[in-house]
Amino acid sequence: MALMNNTMAPNGTSSKEGGLARSFTSGDAPLLSSLRSSLAKSTNSASVDSQAKEVEPTPPIATKSIDVDILSQSLALADNIFGLYALEVWHYNEASGQLINVPLKSQDEEAAQSGGGLYVKRMTQEADSENEYSNSKAMDAYGKLTDRSRKDYLGATPTGPGVGLPGVLWSEASSKVPNGGLSFGLHSMRGHSSERHISGGNPISFGGGSNASHEFVNWREVDVLANDPDQPYDNRLQNFAKAGFKLATGIPFDCNGYRGLVLFLANPHAEAKKLRDPANSRFIKHVAHLIGCSVAIQAPLEQAQEFKAKLQADNWHRLKIKLLFIVRLGGSLRQKNREQDASNSNDCSDAKKRSSIKRLREASARLRNDFKETLVEAKEEAKAKGARWLKKIQGGNAVISPSFTFTQMMWSFLGVAVTHCILSRIDLLITTESEGELALVLAPLGALTTLQYNLTAAPASQPRNAIFAQIFAITTTLLLGYIPGISPWFRSALAPAIVIPGMAKLGITHPPAGAAAVVFSSGKLGW
Repeated sequence: MALMNNTMAPNGTSSKEGGLARSFTSGDAPLLSSLRSSLAKSTNSASVDSQAKEVEPTPPIATKSIDVDILSQSLALADNIFGLYALEVWHYNEASGQLINVPLKSQDEEAAQSGGGLYVKRMTQEADSENEYSNSKAMDAYGKLTDRSRKDYLGATPTGPGVGLPGVLWSEASSKVPNGGLSFGLHSMRGHSSERHISGGNPISFGGGSNASHEFVNWREVDVLANDPDQPYDNRLQNFAKAGFKLATGIPFDCNGYRGLVLFLANPHAEAKKLRDPANSRFIKHVAHLIGCSVAIQAPLEQAQEFKAKLQADNWHRLKIKLLFIVRLGGSLRQKNREQDASNSNDCSDAKKRSSIKRLREASARLRNDFKETLVEAKEEAKAKGARWLKKIQGGNAVISPSFTFTQMMWSFLGVAVTHCILSRIDLLITTESEGELALVLAPLGALTTLQYNLTAAPASQPRNAIFAQIFAITTTLLLGYIPGISPWFRSALAPAIVIPGMAKLGITHPPAGAAAVVFSSGKLGW
């Protein structure tokens, strides 16, 4: 079933956790006691026979670490958000370029294995059998999203930007910040009408002055996104709309480079003015950032605990070696004195010779063992590097992009066919009227229609990128032709080298513009 919030104690901490203020000085007592015991044994061993067994000191008892569940405390604060149904946390993986769902309770092994899921605060009214808005389709969709025991359970799988509900909200949040970055802040509301307005997937807008617009949350209609023909089909998005999760917003966070999105799902039947009240909006913003930082600190916290345990083990290991060295050194000295008293000078010389030969044999054996261990480690490291290299060749963790439905495929075919018929006819007309002197460059336009009809929601497909990137690329390439002394072969390499990073700097990345730079750098085409 869906993850439920923990019961919080009156002092604000989890009921199964203690307070933060505890003393760790009591952990030093076992170490000091063990040290005194070992030194006492090494001192008393001078009066016993050299054949007596040496007692190895007992390691100190490790102090139990305090497990403060910061994430559960952060999630418990979400109970105070007005109209909240559920939430999800998504982490943007820089290496794979995908959004990965974060399990909201580290101790929930089932959630961790299934890739996380919804953290439900309240059941939707459409899925509640006792509510007047309930219906069978909403109950079935709600079960698919929350019931892990079902065979048709829809877990939160990794998704790319622009795909599914978290992908769409992530792309919108990224496009609203210059250069595609993210900032700590809520999206401003559009419009200043005093009435609620929902049309074509636009955000819900309310009245308010421009001074307070930064406090409002950009709520999107999930129904409109699910029925948008320009959006790639996503089964989980469709079931969100059917289950009653009909209002959604995404609040991005960036905690020391750990970027992601907190997805909030709200009650569409709640009073709109209270839902978008500045106090509620500010609280959503701070809760999102607190949850994001709580998720980001989990990995460093585990690493710090492992480092602390390793440091304690290493310190005890070094202390044990020193104590054993002292004990064994005392026994060796006593044995040596007895041998000197019982043997003559020749016997002593033979004993030293035998001892030297024995030490040489032991040293040789140690060298052989060290060489074997080094060889095995080198072999294992080579195998690991080979496996990583093979995995990279096979695509790594990247997933195949979602395929079109038959209806989407036919619409794409119709749009491409009509567009290129018009472009080809225009090219024929220009060529005929100019007697072959002028022509329409069709190669970059093929890449442009690929983006427009197959990746409509991608930032690179938007009209701003398509128009300004083409103007920037062609203008830059043709101006390079006026510089004397540049060979055509070098100009073909220099033009895309300038244009492609330039588009990234200006925030107008558009792949067909890079192709246009290569085509126009040949010098055969002009203004």
